Amino acid sequence: MGAKKEAIATGGYVKRPMNAFMVWSQLERQAIQNEHLASSPASNRQIHNAEISCRLGKDWNKLSEKQQRPYIEEAERLRQLHMKQFPSYKYKPRKR
Repeated sequence: MGAKKEAIATGGYVKRPMNAFMVWSQLERQAIQNEHLASSPASNRQIHNAEISCRLGKDWNKLSEKQQRPYIEEAERLRQLHMKQFPSYKYKPRKR
């Protein structure tokens, strides 16, 4: 049984499909970490996730529509796959 189907069977929940930014940032996050490690002195090698996320957001907004297109298409493919796997899924945000 797949991980998502196991989550449903055990009372878990189904995650939302990734959007274009999430698809892109998943690939870019490691590159930013590696770049930081290469450019920082040995004593200051840690980079906070908040800093990485901020940089990812700025970099994503700098990309043109043409550069974003492959990630938008991949996100749409993932959304379609998600709809096939979980046809009755409906996003239900929790109230805070």
